Amino acid sequence: MADPGASGWADHAARLRDAVWKDPDPAARTTLGAALQAVGAGEFDKAETLTTRAATTASAPAWRIAAMAREGRGDLHGALEALQAAQGLDPASADILADLGRLAQRLDMHAAAAQLFTAALEIEPGSAHLTEQLAAALRDQHDYHGAATVLKAALQAAPGEARLWNALGAVLLQEGETDTALAFLDEAVRLSPTSPEALYNRAVARLELSDLAGAVADCDAALPLAEPSEKAQVRFVRAQAKLASGDLDGGWTDYAARLDPLFPKAPTFDLPGRRWSMGDAVQGRGFLLVGEQGLGDEMMFAGMAEDLLAALGSAGRLTLAVAPRLVGLFRRSFPAARVLAYARMADEGRSRITVPEAGNDIDLWAPMGDLLLRFRRALADFTARPARLAPDPEAVADWRARLDALGDGPKVGLTWKSGLTSGHRLKQYPRFEDWAPVLETPGVRFVNLQYGDCAAELEAAAAAGAPIWSAPGLDLTHDLDGAAALSAATDLVIGVGNASSNLAAATGRATWMLASRHAWPRLGTDHYPWYADTRGFVTERFGAWAATMAEVAAALAKWRDTHP
Repeated sequence: MADPGASGWADHAARLRDAVWKDPDPAARTTLGAALQAVGAGEFDKAETLTTRAATTASAPAWRIAAMAREGRGDLHGALEALQAAQGLDPASADILADLGRLAQRLDMHAAAAQLFTAALEIEPGSAHLTEQLAAALRDQHDYHGAATVLKAALQAAPGEARLWNALGAVLLQEGETDTALAFLDEAVRLSPTSPEALYNRAVARLELSDLAGAVADCDAALPLAEPSEKAQVRFVRAQAKLASGDLDGGWTDYAARLDPLFPKAPTFDLPGRRWSMGDAVQGRGFLLVGEQGLGDEMMFAGMAEDLLAALGSAGRLTLAVAPRLVGLFRRSFPAARVLAYARMADEGRSRITVPEAGNDIDLWAPMGDLLLRFRRALADFTARPARLAPDPEAVADWRARLDALGDGPKVGLTWKSGLTSGHRLKQYPRFEDWAPVLETPGVRFVNLQYGDCAAELEAAAAAGAPIWSAPGLDLTHDLDGAAALSAATDLVIGVGNASSNLAAATGRATWMLASRHAWPRLGTDHYPWYADTRGFVTERFGAWAATMAEVAAALAKWRDTHP
């Protein structure tokens, strides 16, 4: 829904409704109208069943409704087949081209989507909703300039069109120009106060600018207006705003939206047993706890494995399923649990999570985040059982000896970027040049903990007289057991909130994390409660890192004086 093109369901439903009512057959009008209502209510099987009663072989609107129903169920291939059938019946329809473009976007085929929306605009020049969707497709190719150019031209012709202001605001939001985006989104809401898309996008902008109360208010206003297919996205943004302000109960309740079947790209699960719910007793049961969101979250949520083991009791059986790269580390850390690797496979535009070796001795299963409402409802719950992963002690000693051999001074691990750094994500992290005040701190030896390709940054640091030592032969991307041992061998780790800093914190190493003020994992505190020893450094304004990095440098100099 942050994607302007993702508002297409409501648009297409409205235009489809017009097409349905043009059908000369009264019975077909009634049946297809009911099918559209079923789609709007999320009753996708019912909707498709109704379309089969309306002579789908000769009705383009029926095929289009069938496509929406299949898309709602996650059957994107079936949706494509239905749209191709509709196009065969009405090849000059701009709406069908737009439907195909929207589906291409869901399949991450953004260039094809842009071509389809362009073709639709040739049939309906000046269409605001098609312009909006073309801009979204361009933006998703990171062609922010092209998207903004298309929208600005359209706004000159139609300055009162709220959806165009919303679309331009959303493009600027994705580009990282959040302050400017907010001005456009304010205008969109002024022109259309009941637009759920504009309210949602403004909530995202307000969240990034740390206006948490404003973000919650916009989500509250958007929810009753949003289509069923859009509500999960609104709730997920509201979850982040609530958690960032310290509202754990409300935040975790909304956080459940991350796995809503209507949430874009939410994973699906194919697991033995029954999914656990809050009312289920777990003592003495066989329980499968599964990672879901990525490495950082699996490390953050790891502390709840101890809570679950205690709740299962001596007769219970815990199976932990984590990313393959974490299996060794989790086996050492949780000897009372069986630790396996989950498999993640592409399935109709989503990922499907399975645990091939789980067997049949599973009564209940849950994604890790489902346990938050049970075991992490107050900050005191984090203090009792922080996440603690156990690196190989011999490997830690070996790395410590190698670090000692580098010479005097404390050894400080650094990690400075995420694997995804385009558009608005780029401003969530300081640029490497912003680290200069930290790297200039005398009497400190820096250790590279940054995964991925960072050769250019290492060369720049060395050229500036601030070398960052890299461990020979250690693959920081894939060998997480080795990375954990190296992190634990340092005296301090400083980094952005990525997998490396979470890994270091989970080993118990003192870790300073840099983040925007709205970063929800801090849970409204000045640190990261998930771990035993962390400190947070935050930006006062989204993307403004100079003052923050100066603060980190000053803190490091002070820390160095007490850690010779």
